[in-house]
Amino acid sequence: LNHVFYYQLGSAHERAGQPDQAETCFQKCLELSPNYADAMNYLGYMWAELGIKLDQARTLIEKAVELEPKNAAFLDSLGWVLFKLNQPQEALAWLLKAVENSPEPDPTLYDHLGDIHAALKEFTQAREAWRKSLGVEPNDQIKRKLEAAPSIERPAP
Repeated sequence: LNHVFYYQLGSAHERAGQPDQAETCFQKCLELSPNYADAMNYLGYMWAELGIKLDQARTLIEKAVELEPKNAAFLDSLGWVLFKLNQPQEALAWLLKAVENSPEPDPTLYDHLGDIHAALKEFTQAREAWRKSLGVEPNDQIKRKLEAAPSIERPAP
């Protein structure tokens, strides 16, 4: 049983809606291979999605990005955890890097980008990002965000 086994088992637990078991497996994976960037990113992103351990998630994801600075998934995760930490302006730069480094259009990247623009009250850009996401892959939740987005931008300072 090596780090890859625990990574795959953690992934299976996460997909099955068992985050506690997933966390245990990812931590075992990182114990066996402390610089396994995929596990750092997966665990950090899982925590960000759950809205828990956000500071730890940020630290893990930042280390993964250090190891693979052009990995679009890792860049997205860093932006997403910053968004969850209520730092949308900082998150925006990382999401833009993620989109730039993505080998092909990714619906999740565009969805996250739309959410960040919306948090910044940049609704034109938010709608554009969500439309791009829907253009790659239909998604009712994103469609609802697009339909609910205000058509008024925030006033200039």
